[in-house]
Amino acid sequence: MAPAWDIFAGGAPVPVLDAGECADICARLTALSQHWTPRKALENQEHVFHTLGAATYLDPPAIYAREMARANPFLDANFADLYAKVAAAIEAATGMPARPADGLGHPGFHIFRGEPRVPPGLMFGGTVHMDKPHERHEFPFAIAGTLSLTLPVAIPACGAGMYYWTDVPGDLLTGPKAPHAMSAEQYRWFDTTKQFVGYTSGDMVLHDGLTVHQLANPGPTRADEHRISLQGHGVLGEGV
Repeated sequence: MAPAWDIFAGGAPVPVLDAGECADICARLTALSQHWTPRKALENQEHVFHTLGAATYLDPPAIYAREMARANPFLDANFADLYAKVAAAIEAATGMPARPADGLGHPGFHIFRGEPRVPPGLMFGGTVHMDKPHERHEFPFAIAGTLSLTLPVAIPACGAGMYYWTDVPGDLLTGPKAPHAMSAEQYRWFDTTKQFVGYTSGDMVLHDGLTVHQLANPGPTRADEHRISLQGHGVLGEGV
């Protein structure tokens, strides 16, 4: 059973930042643009997005360790106040205190510039997946729960959010995760059964990561727009 704070189980977004604070975070990110890492989640992707910080799902282990060591110090130096607010909001929502994990990357930022050439919808939303970064790392305790967080700080005029699916047939779930590689049957099922959770800038969305989901672009974007969010994952152990 999903926890009560899980957005897919009826949980509510958690207010963390107001509009002025979101604008301030975006300004700080712009000042650090030389540290952004260009990414392509799919090999045939025409456009890139950027991250600031280590990302388990994008960085192989050796690169992850190097990226974490490079990024954590300036993330701490520039966003310590944000991390404190996020940790307090997680504790308020889940009832469990939150702190950074030893030896792992801090929550980082995903930065997407608007791209008019890219249509909205399932095909261009990235991979269909569950969040299991904890399986790539070791912890000195038994994992009692998992958490994924998204804190949007900039959203295009058309909106932003996640598509999600429940009760996915096993044979479809084991197929290709990238929509362009799916069979016609698999694509049709995911496209016609998708549900949508929308984001609001400054409001953090929490879930346990185990509901099948996909980054959603609900409408066309302009080149002068950005979709920016803080992304992080957590594990519960020893009451923290």
